[in-house]
Amino acid sequence: AVSSAMLVGSGSYRAALAQATPPGDDYARPEALVDVAWLQKNMDAPDLVTVGFMPVEEFNIAHIPGSARIAAPELEVIDTSDASIEQWQQTTRQLLGDIGISSASTVVVYDPGTLFAARLWWILHYFGHENVHILDGGLPAWQEAGHEVEEGLAEAPAGSEPYQGTPNADLLAQMDEVMANLEVANAVILDARKLEEYTEGHIPGAVNINFPLNAAPEPPKFWKPASELKALYEEAGVTPDKLVIPYCASGVRSAVTAFSLHLIGYEQLALYTGSWLEWGEDPDTPKTTGDQP
Repeated sequence: AVSSAMLVGSGSYRAALAQATPPGDDYARPEALVDVAWLQKNMDAPDLVTVGFMPVEEFNIAHIPGSARIAAPELEVIDTSDASIEQWQQTTRQLLGDIGISSASTVVVYDPGTLFAARLWWILHYFGHENVHILDGGLPAWQEAGHEVEEGLAEAPAGSEPYQGTPNADLLAQMDEVMANLEVANAVILDARKLEEYTEGHIPGAVNINFPLNAAPEPPKFWKPASELKALYEEAGVTPDKLVIPYCASGVRSAVTAFSLHLIGYEQLALYTGSWLEWGEDPDTPKTTGDQP
């Protein structure tokens, strides 16, 4: 038998990841998800860092034993100017280090059913971290499987160093890049907000696909099979041959969209992390209303 310690960083570990999603979900990148059985089996692996992506109040009530914790507001970046992005990179490196993530870590992120674990997945993906995965179904799937949870605060690791990684600028869209792609035939801007928000104001030409549609409607919110995700996006003209620029209000919900598209094999994905909070507040950006692009 292969021990969990032997799995980390080995070929066997990667093979195990490839089998970690339910059979029949023919994702292009199945290793991006792990299931509860895989996590439970590998809990004691030396380089594993499990992160609950949720507010401290929720984490205190229940989390997977041994988890670190971080939440969306701590990692937010709305101003996508060069100086702001550079400052955000430095702050984020320290925050990631503070919860025990290093470049050698295998990271499994989960949430309480919001799907927002995708935001931390996207940040690590942006920094070039290969071994980052989302727990399919999140905390509700863990609890439904009968596994125990802990209460209270996470213990911070001692002497944490800032996370090291190389940002991939292609994965983050800044405001000027969004502006440059407004009327480009092989680019599509994708609004991941509710229809009501989209109708009140959106980026001209953006198509609207509300982010919860990527997963099952009821907890545990498992990601939909690849065939359903492909149909959802391709029917809206969001096809793999195009540069896809997802956005929402603050880059959290649209990270769920970016993750889903990554899962089914899309190659050209640039998350507009400034999203509507940046675009909508700028008097010089074009805006439109109504329920059509």
